[in-house]
Amino acid sequence: MIETRKNMARPSKFQPAYCDLVIEHMAEGASLTSFAAEIGVARSTINEWMEAHSDFADSVRIAKAKCAAWWEKRGRELAVEGGGNAALVMFGLKNMGADDWREKQEVEQRTTVEAADPLTALLAHIAEHGKRIHDR
Repeated sequence: MIETRKNMARPSKFQPAYCDLVIEHMAEGASLTSFAAEIGVARSTINEWMEAHSDFADSVRIAKAKCAAWWEKRGRELAVEGGGNAALVMFGLKNMGADDWREKQEVEQRTTVEAADPLTALLAHIAEHGKRIHDR
């Protein structure tokens, strides 16, 4: 008898210990992709685990906040002490702390449009145009 594909699914590699490990890993400024590499899974697997395990998703949110804090601290050190790679720090902050450090442009535009019946406007234009030709 042939087994169906769904019965052949691999067991998840998720371990509850990853909740603490992801926080520890990212608290040093490392990315979630770096954590995935560290434990030997694809980045997409991390996303699947976040959907399947709410405790892991909470840990990832904490880890991202700690990562952003690490990059922010590097930025403050660079601003005070100098030396270092400002572009790298900016990149880290924009990506890991985007809520607070993104470059944001807001453009407001207001337009007033007179709503006229298009047929009436066209007929008025034709009448005016025709009158000018007739008056010549």
